[in-house]
Amino acid sequence: MPSNSNNQPESNPSRLEKILAYMAVGVIGLSVISILVTLISQMFESNGGLVIFRQIPVLGLPLGFILVLVLLFVSMSRRAKEARKGK
Repeated sequence: MPSNSNNQPESNPSRLEKILAYMAVGVIGLSVISILVTLISQMFESNGGLVIFRQIPVLGLPLGFILVLVLLFVSMSRRAKEARKGK
């Protein structure tokens, strides 16, 4: 068990932080997979029926970025509250 250098209790992420993290990973992962599907379909010159896979990253990557930013702000505010309580 690693020791804390500040002798403060370890902080656990809230349920909201966990949900935001899983959502960001899922959305970004789906976008990357759809990019790979699009590239592979272009390699085999298949153009039919895969238009949706071209549009998922257009929406998914900015949404994933926004989710990561929200997660960052939520985490920073939680840590600031814990730091104020610790003083």
